Amino acid sequence: MTDFLKDISEQPTALSHLLEHASEIKARSSTCSHESVLFLGMGASYYAGLYATLYLRSRGFRAECHELSEFLWYDAEAVIEHYDRIILISQSGKTAELVRFFEQFRSKLDRCFLVTNNIDSPTAAEMPEENVFPIFAGHERAMGSSKSFLNTITALLLIASSWTKEKLDFNAVVDHVGAALKTDTRQFTAEMNIKDDVVLAGRGYCLPILRMAQLTLAEIAKKNVSWYSGAGFRHGAMELLVSSPMVTFLIVEGKTLELMLRLREDAMQFTESVWAITNADLHSGGRRVTLKKGLPEELSALPAMVIFQLISNQLALDNGYVPGHGEIASKVTTKE
Repeated sequence: MTDFLKDISEQPTALSHLLEHASEIKARSSTCSHESVLFLGMGASYYAGLYATLYLRSRGFRAECHELSEFLWYDAEAVIEHYDRIILISQSGKTAELVRFFEQFRSKLDRCFLVTNNIDSPTAAEMPEENVFPIFAGHERAMGSSKSFLNTITALLLIASSWTKEKLDFNAVVDHVGAALKTDTRQFTAEMNIKDDVVLAGRGYCLPILRMAQLTLAEIAKKNVSWYSGAGFRHGAMELLVSSPMVTFLIVEGKTLELMLRLREDAMQFTESVWAITNADLHSGGRRVTLKKGLPEELSALPAMVIFQLISNQLALDNGYVPGHGEIASKVTTKE
């Protein structure tokens, strides 16, 4: 078993460990100001922030998420005054961009949360203790984020749901992630391996997952794919179907389900290599990877990340790479 596969297989345990601290996380965050919230992170941390931002905005909150480096270089310093809560997300707590944020905005740290897998980092030491939220993902052996990604999203949703006063069944996510780990992805992986052009598309909560899937496939399997929103794919990118790419739609039950089902059926008219990763009943046949049913839309995209992790692990092996071994990049990025 590869180190990356070991990390993947430990995700239900890591999520369960985090949920043991759910009451504490919600209690500490519930009384804090949150009229206007800014999420900042890089890579997987940024994508996790996008997920939480969508959840809050769909509930009427003022929330935004930006890539931390772009915020530091291209947003005026005064912009930070627009937010009464800044949530900094960093698995290591040591990335170059986070360190520079602390140097530039040290006077604003009292309004910041730090969501991290490393409470012993120098940045965590500079924060008020009550504003540091560990994600309890444990040690990750491989370069690609696995346990830490799903645990970060869950930690952010615990914080966010303390503000919305909504109960989300996170324990069910543990069960669904466990079920996804048992999924047979061999046919999907074999087809992706022979396709030079791979397109991913989805809507809503699926989009941060697709962004992370793109990163995981690049980091772990050295495979380049592109992603689109379902609506964005219709606005011109459907022309790609002429060149017969492998197209995968991430389709979950929710408000745009019918739109995604119709998009899939339309795509099937132009190319044979159309897949669905889904927890929904499809209108027609075709290639699919089936996810367990039962999660609400806000949570149902999370188990799909496991599918992309399994595919990335096998693709790496099939092409002679060590899954999760960085040949150029590193686990902690110390240069901007």
